[in-house]
Amino acid sequence: MTNISTSGIDGRSLRRERNRQDIVDALLELIENGETDITAALIANKAGLSERSIFRYFDDVSDLHRSVCDQAFSKEIAIALIDDAGTGSLDTKIENFINQRVRIYTMNEKIAPAARSFAFKNPIIKNQIVRGRKLLRIQIIKHFEEELSALDKQQQQAAVAIIDSLTTFETYDMMRSDQKMSVHTIKSILTESIRKALQ
Repeated sequence: MTNISTSGIDGRSLRRERNRQDIVDALLELIENGETDITAALIANKAGLSERSIFRYFDDVSDLHRSVCDQAFSKEIAIALIDDAGTGSLDTKIENFINQRVRIYTMNEKIAPAARSFAFKNPIIKNQIVRGRKLLRIQIIKHFEEELSALDKQQQQAAVAIIDSLTTFETYDMMRSDQKMSVHTIKSILTESIRKALQ
């Protein structure tokens, strides 16, 4: 009797987790497809579930948004390492650094603006974004440690701030969306700008 009951509970738990994941995947796919007017009905239809069931699996909209961002951030971590971090010539370091940033931002072209929109009403997502920015800034300091060590403290702070500002998602998105630059052009601009910042 106990085994039957336990099996039933396990089955419900698995179904609940599967349905939660289907909803998260549905919202992510809608965002990736460029949908701007996303409703509960649209998410439910995409997930193959009833509209009512969405909030059976999530406490509220913020909980759903947080789960979506958690999944997106987890994927980002997997590609966030810089190739041969901190090694090679300055040209090689700059190339590897820019390739890493473009790789992250290209993957997140749709979800990043959505996450920033969610962050206005969700302090947990806001903290995730702030923490992510901090980690990317630390990468700059470690990756270009040799070049930064040749500068005085004030110059170091300025160089890190400049490189950080130049290589945020917001700057990348502005160059891609507003200024219609190609990825190749963006890489060329960033290469020269970072080199100058480190001189």
